Amino acid sequence: MNTRQLQHFIALIENASLSAAAEAVHLSQPALSRSIRALEEQLNVPLFTRTDRRLRPTQYALAWEATARRMLMNENEGKRLLQRMQTGESGRVALGMGSSLMDELICPLLDTMLRDLPEVQVKFSVDTSAPLLNMLRSRQIDLFVGDASIARYQQDLVVESLFTCGFAWYASSQHPLAQTKNSDIAMLKAWPMVIAAGYFDPAIIEHMETLYGFTSGLYEHFGVLSNDFQLVHHLMRSSNAILIATDISMLEALAAGTVVKLHVTPPLAITLTLGILRLTDRELPPVCERVMTLIRERFRLAEIRRTQITGR
Repeated sequence: MNTRQLQHFIALIENASLSAAAEAVHLSQPALSRSIRALEEQLNVPLFTRTDRRLRPTQYALAWEATARRMLMNENEGKRLLQRMQTGESGRVALGMGSSLMDELICPLLDTMLRDLPEVQVKFSVDTSAPLLNMLRSRQIDLFVGDASIARYQQDLVVESLFTCGFAWYASSQHPLAQTKNSDIAMLKAWPMVIAAGYFDPAIIEHMETLYGFTSGLYEHFGVLSNDFQLVHHLMRSSNAILIATDISMLEALAAGTVVKLHVTPPLAITLTLGILRLTDRELPPVCERVMTLIRERFRLAEIRRTQITGR
């Protein structure tokens, strides 16, 4: 049986005459009769008795009516689901990004998806670029937002660069160095230093080591290393620690006035480009394109917000 036969059966149940049922489904009466006879042959029971040009439902028809309606509803719902998957309004997406993007990207993105795409199921992983790359290659996630440089010379990756961050030193607005106009690395070392130690391009690490004389290695000079940005951000506020971070990660705190950018000589003249990374040979479902559109928009808004807050 097919959807049209179910529709014809329901039309005959709901209408008092063959002519009215035929009109409801836009068929001639003979064509409707043939459709019902074919359905009866498939079910091997009589569904209607024919008297005086009227078709009356048999006990079999009345018993089967609820099942027929349910089958028709399920098929229609299935078609609707597939249509919504094609437009990216339904489906599943697995993605990830670093915790430093919590304020500007992760929370606003998920808020928007929960509100505007309630039929999309999201699996979200918060980690740094290197673990996320492993998850991408093992097909645990569809895409991630991370350091675009990690895709350099990687033929299996496609990267869409979206946002270039600067680096700087930050401290609580109540920190003794907050109003200092010209700090140097020796002054910073007098205080606890923390870093969100995730993936860094080797060129960035080398630059920082050379710039500040970290001859024993970059990470040896930090009291706390963590891939959880919210943790190191908390330490900066609660213990007068000094944090090295990207500008996008600090926009919310700068806007709230709880954090200041320190004026350090020499300044960090390095950048990090964030982008969407995915596998070259993997065709993503429409819902992923819908999510990538939202990510692009969030980065666009972050650029506007950065200009408003920092004047850049």
